[in-house]
Amino acid sequence: MRQLNKNRAFTRRLLSNRSGMALIEFAFTLPLFTGLGFYGIEISNLAITQMKMSQIALNMADNASRIGTLNANLGAKVISEQQINDVFQAAALQAGAAGLYQDGRTILSSLEVNANGGQTIMWQRCKGMEFEESNYGPQGTGATGTSFQGMGPAGDKIQATSGTAVMFVELHYTYHPLFGSMFMDDRELYQEAAYTVRDSREIGKTPGDNVSASRKSTCDKYDAILPQTKDADIAAAQAANNTAKQNDMKDGVLDGNAGKGNNKGICVAGLVCVKI
Repeated sequence: MRQLNKNRAFTRRLLSNRSGMALIEFAFTLPLFTGLGFYGIEISNLAITQMKMSQIALNMADNASRIGTLNANLGAKVISEQQINDVFQAAALQAGAAGLYQDGRTILSSLEVNANGGQTIMWQRCKGMEFEESNYGPQGTGATGTSFQGMGPAGDKIQATSGTAVMFVELHYTYHPLFGSMFMDDRELYQEAAYTVRDSREIGKTPGDNVSASRKSTCDKYDAILPQTKDADIAAAQAANNTAKQNDMKDGVLDGNAGKGNNKGICVAGLVCVKI
């Protein structure tokens, strides 16, 4: 009987004890607040990345509007493939560890006036390993006639004026979340920017061809080759890509997965992709 009374007294003291209440509440709420904190970090990083891509697109268009070497005979600047590559290089430096050309693609178009007074994409250059195309058409779009209305969102098209050009940039980038798929999946970011050419420039022609074929940033290529990329690295990546294509064709289907699936292309060495 005495032992039973002791047990009852101990139980009453235990039930009335509130000294560990705060610790228990903290233990219950910690996962919730930790999750909210991580989610806030993820959203903030996404916003910062989106802002960074916007600034890169603006700076690319601005830089492209300034490039060129003055030709005394023409009294105007002439641009070259090397100078366009320098614009892509500047964007890569601004992106830093974001890996703009490994996880994205930039498209630079020269919007000009054609012989009929309409709008045309006189030339277009691209850089990046993502398989994205211009939303407004390839080089040569609107070469004749007036059906091509310009570039930009519907109802707010940007148009070039006679005697000058507009440098129009489209930027695609895949955002990879900090915490994997815990809060969100990969996000496709897209930015546009445009600047009118700042100085008198030779227009109506493609850029001067002063680089090798492997370094020319035409839009039929999907690579991250930049001016500082070594020729040996380019050759090795192209050779590895050819080997990958040959291995892929062993099943008779060129799909990037040796018959086990279907994707958009084959990429090797973090440098070169071939679209399927």
